[in-house]
Amino acid sequence: MSQYVSGLEGEDRAADYLIQRGFMILQKRFRSAHGEVDLIAKKGNVLYFVEVKYRPQSPLGSGMRSITKDKKARLISAAKAYLKDKPSKFKLAYLEITRAGVFFSDDVLNEN
Repeated sequence: MSQYVSGLEGEDRAADYLIQRGFMILQKRFRSAHGEVDLIAKKGNVLYFVEVKYRPQSPLGSGMRSITKDKKARLISAAKAYLKDKPSKFKLAYLEITRAGVFFSDDVLNEN
C-alpha cells in the first residue's frame, strides 16, 4: 500500500472516529493556496480543523512530533482561507492513529 493510500485510509478512520463522538464531517482534504487541512469537522457551534497522522505500526506520539511550527502556521492559514467568507469560532485539532490506539486533542494546536 502506498503512503498516499495509507494516508487516505487514516483520514477515513479518523473521520469515523470523530463521527462516533458526535462530530459532523464537513470536508475532507481541504486545499487552499495557503495549505491543506485533512478534515474539517463541526461539533456544536465550533469548527475543528483536524490534522491526521496515521501510523499504524508506530508508537503513540510519533506523528505528533512531525507537526512543526511551520506546519501549524500552514494549518492556521488554511483554516483562515476556509473561513474567509464565513467567520466562525474554530479550533485546530490533532488526531493520531497508531498501534497503541487513537489520540485526539484540540489542545495541542489550539488557535481560538
